[in-house]
Amino acid sequence: MRLALALAASLAVTAAQGQARPQLPAEQAAAHTAAVYLGDWQPATLADLSAAPPDFVVKPGESVQATIDKVPSEGSRRWVIHIQPGTYRGPLCIKDKAPIALIGSALDAAAVVLVDNRFSGKPKSENEPAHPCWPELGKTTIGTSGSTSMLVQSNDVQLISLTIANDAMDGVRRGEAYPSGVGESGGAQAVALTLMGDRIQLEGVRLLGHQDTLYAKRRAPGAPARQLIRHSLIAGDVDFIFGNAVLVISHSTILSRANRRAPGQGGIVLAPSTAPDVAQGFLVTHSRFVGEPGLAAGSTAIGRAWDAGVKHGTWAAGISPNGLAVVRDSETGAHIAPWTTSTSRRPFDAAMNRLFEFNNRP
Repeated sequence: MRLALALAASLAVTAAQGQARPQLPAEQAAAHTAAVYLGDWQPATLADLSAAPPDFVVKPGESVQATIDKVPSEGSRRWVIHIQPGTYRGPLCIKDKAPIALIGSALDAAAVVLVDNRFSGKPKSENEPAHPCWPELGKTTIGTSGSTSMLVQSNDVQLISLTIANDAMDGVRRGEAYPSGVGESGGAQAVALTLMGDRIQLEGVRLLGHQDTLYAKRRAPGAPARQLIRHSLIAGDVDFIFGNAVLVISHSTILSRANRRAPGQGGIVLAPSTAPDVAQGFLVTHSRFVGEPGLAAGSTAIGRAWDAGVKHGTWAAGISPNGLAVVRDSETGAHIAPWTTSTSRRPFDAAMNRLFEFNNRP
């Protein structure tokens, strides 16, 4: 707690200037690097099919989930699953497995597509699980967590050279109506990938969705959750990178999508929900923020704090979540606007929020 409070106090130097996009001083930026965020974790060498044959090969028409289920729940060695080019539809669950790698096509990450079309407002019976990894019994919709195309609830997972998508709202982009009871005000959350584990690596992946594309979270409060994404594409429109994990996105492209919302409107990119006593949240470094044609200049907030579980007017400093995100050494496009009001509608305040930039360029 003392470390987090000291960090907040030192960063508040920008507050007097009233900046909507506060900049870290160089001495504080040194605490926000990939090496610092990953700590004692030295990411393993990515699974290399040239070094040894894969344990399993999944061909078009076969079940990726059935193959994942064959991996044991214990063991120190990494199990490698090679997925041949094709589109594989259906929810996927990697839960409590030995170290595992899912590998697509090294030549083209778009060649292997793992996809489903689930959305938060999708009805279900009270006795029906929302997702193979996420039961949510007793509810009548699958909810945001249940909407995920893939849920990784395991440590030491590698996802390499493939696409993970949720295409539930693709029709809306084409001009079709939202499903009944769903709209921009709610129910359209459709997660492509949920990460709930420690020492998770993504390399050369494409994560495609709209609202809530990537959910980076902890399995429990205080549980370690270091997640590293490199040389990848993450696409969405509203809060499409969100959660409470320690997430590092490096040398990647973050694409804000157009056409689902009102013409010209962008959305919000980052939505961290970091615990108030945790000094590391989301770090985006050496990456590019780009927007699809049709997004107006300044239409997309770089981020906001996700005050998870906090109702309007009840946020409390030091008790409620206070999302932490740092964007540094990156390119921000003309569509990017300043940080904005939190999910519980507390106005952005550079003295209170933990949302910062360093050494970025337009």
